[in-house]
Amino acid sequence: MKILTRKSAIRFGAAAGIILAAVLALMAVIRFSPYTALQSFKSHKISTRVYDVNGNLLQVLALEEGVRREFTSLEDIPEAVAQSFILAEDKRFFTHRGVDLSAVFRAAKSNAEEGRTVSGASTITMQLARIISPRKKRSLGAKCVEAWNALRLESRLSKNEILELYLNNVPFGFNTEGVTSAARYFFGKELIYLTPEEIEILSKIPRRPKSWESLAGNYEYPYEMPHYINYLKKDPKSGLFEKPEVQLSCSFEIQKIAEDFLASRTGMYSENRLTNGAVLAIDVKTGEVIVWAGSASFADEDHSGQIDGVLVPNQPGSSMKPFLYALALERGFEMTSVLPDVPMEFGFDALYVPQNFNNRYNGPVRFRVALASSLNIPAVYLLNKVGLEDYKERLYSLGFESLKNQDPGLSLALGSGEVTLKELVRAFAVFPRDGLDFEGRRIYKADTARLVCSMLSDKDARALGFGYSKVFQTDFDSMFKTGTANQFQNITALGASSRYAVGVWMGNFSGETVVGKTGSSIPAQIVHDILVMLENDGRPSESFRKPEVFEKVKICSLSGMAAGDSCGTTVSEYAEKSFVNQMEKCTWHRSGEVFYPEEYTAWFALKKRQGNVDYGSGSLRITSPREGSIFFYDDSFSMGNSQNLSVEVFGGSEETAELYVDGKSKGISERPFVFRLPLSRGEHLIEVFCGEESDSVSFTVN
Repeated sequence: MKILTRKSAIRFGAAAGIILAAVLALMAVIRFSPYTALQSFKSHKISTRVYDVNGNLLQVLALEEGVRREFTSLEDIPEAVAQSFILAEDKRFFTHRGVDLSAVFRAAKSNAEEGRTVSGASTITMQLARIISPRKKRSLGAKCVEAWNALRLESRLSKNEILELYLNNVPFGFNTEGVTSAARYFFGKELIYLTPEEIEILSKIPRRPKSWESLAGNYEYPYEMPHYINYLKKDPKSGLFEKPEVQLSCSFEIQKIAEDFLASRTGMYSENRLTNGAVLAIDVKTGEVIVWAGSASFADEDHSGQIDGVLVPNQPGSSMKPFLYALALERGFEMTSVLPDVPMEFGFDALYVPQNFNNRYNGPVRFRVALASSLNIPAVYLLNKVGLEDYKERLYSLGFESLKNQDPGLSLALGSGEVTLKELVRAFAVFPRDGLDFEGRRIYKADTARLVCSMLSDKDARALGFGYSKVFQTDFDSMFKTGTANQFQNITALGASSRYAVGVWMGNFSGETVVGKTGSSIPAQIVHDILVMLENDGRPSESFRKPEVFEKVKICSLSGMAAGDSCGTTVSEYAEKSFVNQMEKCTWHRSGEVFYPEEYTAWFALKKRQGNVDYGSGSLRITSPREGSIFFYDDSFSMGNSQNLSVEVFGGSEETAELYVDGKSKGISERPFVFRLPLSRGEHLIEVFCGEESDSVSFTVN
């Protein structure tokens, strides 16, 4: 036996120390050398699984270039799946340190014997290293880099962390990465529902994806609520891409029923060119979306089903009127106010002459009835009184951003401005929310909002315009408002309870008119059915709240004044408590007869009516034409025919009035004061004299 000398021992110790130092240095490099690719990889994007409120999977969002790569924690991946991949790819995964030397030697021997590459000896860790830092060429150098990176991975991550990363990122071809997405793509199942045979196939696919092409494309990823999810994708505040799983507030079941309602209704009226629609339902208390259907069918390419009708601006028609009436209540009008539904002209150089939907005039109409029955002329009258700019500012505060680049004039009272269904429904929810928007800002006084709820839920007030249709009746407190665009290309309906707000638009994305159907009852039926379905959730329904500073008083149904002894019909209406004792008794009913204010002269003259016009009820004034009006002379009037202008005069203390045009008398008239003048080009001055009173206006004829 050879004994080491002291000198040899010293040399051996030094060599061992150098080797140990080298090993430690190498281990330090392996463990602590910068590995930025790993850090970047661990934070790379994964596909978001989007669920509805009840846990139904709606979509798996695709990443760049259509890749789907879902994440599932190792503890939620079935053990059989993990074991199958270990057996197929790396039997000694839990015993080696990233590189399996025995597998390397075995592969080298096999490849030498065959004269070609028949085995790669890549461990799961090496495969993960290649996924993290992909290389185009599969050379010996690339293999060495993979081995080096595998050692680095093993020194920084646990075996479970490596296995989790691998199983969630292993490529299967066909824009599919990770076992969860692969199970969904190849077998149409969640991982937990795979059979043993399917698990075995799944573990083999990554080796040669093209060999399994027959399985590809047999199943599709779920693609529900596409319009809503597409909207959320574009909203940076939605947080849709921040988590592996996102649960939305919407309901898949209710969404499908709403889509069926739309499809059924559009099918019933397809011959009338009613081909599409949209539905939006939200929670009144939170603003959360329950239903968002942008079209009758997303897949209907013939009718542009991929356009989102919830976000497309359309004319909502009379659906906008509640916002105007609410503003009018805060600008001096009372619930007891009576509005004139009579022939009227508005504007100056651009005259606006509104008409009611049925071309009828109802004379004096109570404030409540005018809104609930959706009369046009009282709405324009209100807007003319409260001011167009004031109303527009209120609409902006309600969230109607679409209106900011539009200038529809007084026709805005009738919903001629284009707004989105999303804006409309969220704004309508302000009323059951006591006048607050979803950001907590006060838009209307609480009592104003409650009064609007009262008017739009009043079936008797609605009867003048709509009769007692069951479409607007529910077993719980609910309010409705419908609208039709002026060319019938859009029909809209809104509905709300204390808990939910629903809006439906129907029409055509092409903009064609709906033939023979004005049809606001068509979307109203859908609104009704969805509201009933939402409220029928087992919880007790909530009633609309009553206004606090108002009380019900008995008023004359014709004048809106406090009911007098001569008033034939009376109704109960809200009046401010502080105003009740100051209410004037009805002056329209006198000694068994009715005397209408002079502003109803034109309406009174349309046909024979009972009663009288109180002509002396106001000061002398020319009501038509208006100051500064511009008229256009029509050269087609010839052969002795003249183009005439109607001059109407109200008020005055005497029974006769004399008209002057450009200083020349044109005659004397008895009541009602109406003069007919032939038009002539130029600027003109009209003067009228009645006793000691006079009035004048100027106008131009071009």
